[in-house]
Amino acid sequence: MVKVRLQYIDLLKVLSIFAIISIHIFMVWPDAEIKNVGIYAFSSIVRFGVPVFVMITGALMLNREIELGSFLKKKVKRLCVPFVFYYILTVIFIVVVLNSTHEQVQNVFAFRWYFWMILGVYLSIPVINKFVQHSNTREIEYFIVIFVLASVFYQIMYYLKIDQYLYLTLFLSPLGYLVLGYYLSRQEFNLSSSKIVTISLLLFIISTAIKFGGFLHVIPMTDNFIATQSKMLSSWLDVGIFEIIQSSAVFLICKHIYQSRQGIYSIFKRILENNYVSKFILSVSRASYGMYLINLIPTVLVYYYKPANLTGTQVFATIILLSALIFVISWIVVVVLGKIPLIKNVSGYD
Repeated sequence: MVKVRLQYIDLLKVLSIFAIISIHIFMVWPDAEIKNVGIYAFSSIVRFGVPVFVMITGALMLNREIELGSFLKKKVKRLCVPFVFYYILTVIFIVVVLNSTHEQVQNVFAFRWYFWMILGVYLSIPVINKFVQHSNTREIEYFIVIFVLASVFYQIMYYLKIDQYLYLTLFLSPLGYLVLGYYLSRQEFNLSSSKIVTISLLLFIISTAIKFGGFLHVIPMTDNFIATQSKMLSSWLDVGIFEIIQSSAVFLICKHIYQSRQGIYSIFKRILENNYVSKFILSVSRASYGMYLINLIPTVLVYYYKPANLTGTQVFATIILLSALIFVISWIVVVVLGKIPLIKNVSGYD
């Protein structure tokens, strides 16, 4: 059976892995400023990376016939084996080559928090899949509504420092993004693709601007609300309402830009469907998991040998250039490893 790939899913993977790499580079200069504006606040533009990856998982894996034993053997193995491989590589590089230590290699359970989060999601999929298979659209929308309302509720409680005992962890968790991704991948709206892209772009800009203001502590209740601070999850997954909006907007933009048949968005569609561009997107998509696991090595290298005495403008430019450079280097390395017979199965190249 020929495996059919969805173009917009591949594009989402490309954007998300670039976003994650960019966030890691932003963290190298957490205190840099441009005219008293914290540069780290600009990372709010790319905060959609991890949530969108979870949404992709829901879009691809829910409402499928799953045989439990086969699913666990195939999917969990594909997730875990590259993790162990890159963990060993990272330890060797940091401890032996750099003759240093790093908090993420001192404890394997702290290495790449996304892996541990998505592993839990994978283990939950056979259960959530049954819910999706036996639910109608209204019931799935109910799950998503509770996810959104819980996000707002806990965000308010966190901001007001009010103790509460309303337990909605089942909804306010990666599983919320999982079901949301499935829903948005299947749902058809009574609007043209161009209108959906336009509305989604506006929502992305608005939600990002609000998150930006939160990072600068000028917009109340939005400053860096994440799951660890809400004490709901031991995870860095952002479950704030504005992150939900931002990630959903990115998902819908990528999905519907491929369906645009006229106007400016159709131009972007033609560019994305160009033979060379589409092959690049596909290759990065296939390498995205390996890129996530390996990018810590060049990021740590930048951390230990970052240029000193840079102005804020120079730091910002350096972040952009390094994000692009590490993105390309990580992609090339994973693709090369994926072509080596003895290593390709552990390279994270799908």
